[in-house]
Amino acid sequence: MPDPEALEDAVATIPQPRLRPNPHSRRSTLPRHAARLRYVEIGEVVALEQIKTDSEALDAGTVAIGPFARLDANAVAARDGKTRGVITNLFGSQAAFQAETMALALSATDLIEQIAFPRPADHATADEWVDALFAGEAARGPIHGADPAGGYAALWTLWLSAVPYGLWSETIAVPSVDENRAWMARLEAAFQDAIDHYGLSLRAGTTVADLAVATAGLVEGLWLNQCLTTRHPTDPSEPIETAMLRSGRLLWNGATLLRT
Repeated sequence: MPDPEALEDAVATIPQPRLRPNPHSRRSTLPRHAARLRYVEIGEVVALEQIKTDSEALDAGTVAIGPFARLDANAVAARDGKTRGVITNLFGSQAAFQAETMALALSATDLIEQIAFPRPADHATADEWVDALFAGEAARGPIHGADPAGGYAALWTLWLSAVPYGLWSETIAVPSVDENRAWMARLEAAFQDAIDHYGLSLRAGTTVADLAVATAGLVEGLWLNQCLTTRHPTDPSEPIETAMLRSGRLLWNGATLLRT
């Protein structure tokens, strides 16, 4: 039996491999707050890359993304006093149900046709009419703190959750743009009706299509504020709809003038 001390001495003489230092395993020299910020910034990029990957999968086949992917068939069926089996029988699977729910929320063009714009004949002046138009648009949008319910405001909010995927997914982008285009066409018709009724004209270099596009952008931009607050974003003494009315008047008065 070999002498243990001699064996230990022999092992000690065996050359050990020289390992290269792993640059990724070295302790960070950044201060703690800077290191936290670095990894948060990397995390933001990774989150966007995940959205891009999900978007590409969406175009490759019908799948649900965002909140739609977490839609629980059990919870939905329970609202109707049923079990998940009714969802499976109707749609084939929870995944198919999620995808169809998403598809409906992303394509609400039929609801655009149901918008009741104010009639110029019901308002004595163009200023009164345009106030009524933008008050209606404020009411049609989301309201901060409102209970979840059906209707266009709810569908718009669900659509909003899918917008980042539209950066890379035509499945999201195409129906969204189609709906927006249908809305702008209706706005064009409403504005042209009011311009003719009140004897106005458009300023040089401005078209009724320009006015419709600007209005759509204004309305949806202020709907973002309506998601977050019930008060005017820069004047808390005023309700949020005041922002829509005042901005709408600026847009209308900047585009129109009395016909000469």
